Amino acid sequence: MAGLMSRLGGTGRALEYRVFEAYAEAAGHVLRARTVPDSFRDGTLFIRVGSAALAHELTLLRAELLTRLDSALGRGVVTGIRTRRGSTSAPAR
Repeated sequence: MAGLMSRLGGTGRALEYRVFEAYAEAAGHVLRARTVPDSFRDGTLFIRVGSAALAHELTLLRAELLTRLDSALGRGVVTGIRTRRGSTSAPAR
């Protein structure tokens, strides 16, 4: 895994940022508007959703999203997707 991370050009927060950007592209504009990548740990991407229905929808799309993420980041970077209920609005900066 360390070799893969170095090939991608980052670890920690840098890799998390790359995964979040790849998710935004993989998800498309509809899901991107309704979900927020929350964190990335040990190969699992956690996505914040506003409803149980949307969490279920992401569960149904999991395999397709993982395939798209593999294409963007390389095989095995993101190995799982989990959802969390919560606010999907961006925090004020």
